[in-house]
Amino acid sequence: MIKKKHDPEFNSPITDINVTPLVDICLVLVIIFLIFAPAIYLSGITVTRAKAEKSESQAAPTEVKVNIYLPADGRIILNEEEVDMEKLTNLVQELLLRSPTKTVTVSADPEVIHDRVVAILDLARQNGAANLCVLKRRIANAGGSNVNEGR
Repeated sequence: MIKKKHDPEFNSPITDINVTPLVDICLVLVIIFLIFAPAIYLSGITVTRAKAEKSESQAAPTEVKVNIYLPADGRIILNEEEVDMEKLTNLVQELLLRSPTKTVTVSADPEVIHDRVVAILDLARQNGAANLCVLKRRIANAGGSNVNEGR
């Protein structure tokens, strides 16, 4: 039946909610998430936590280690020697060429800004590091020298 102008229902306001635009927007958002979700997962750094195990044997004597420590005062310490950022790039590249595992271990004081740690991780990756380890903390042992502990 066709509504006419003199019909009271013709002049009454529309009280029904039109859900079509809402459904359209929701479908567009679902499509956007489906497209960008894989890119988000692939662009990050994969973090795996190592389980603490007692080692029966020592590391091979020919293994070259790359241990970087970032204290709160802004210094950079590579294998217990203080270096600046320019030297760090060259030394990391040189050490990784001699290392069979190509592993870089980074530890930092809790006060160090995360941006500095990520910059060091990026530098190591760009210079050939295959494995990156981030240690939770750095503690002093009984002999007075600093030792990395935890992963």
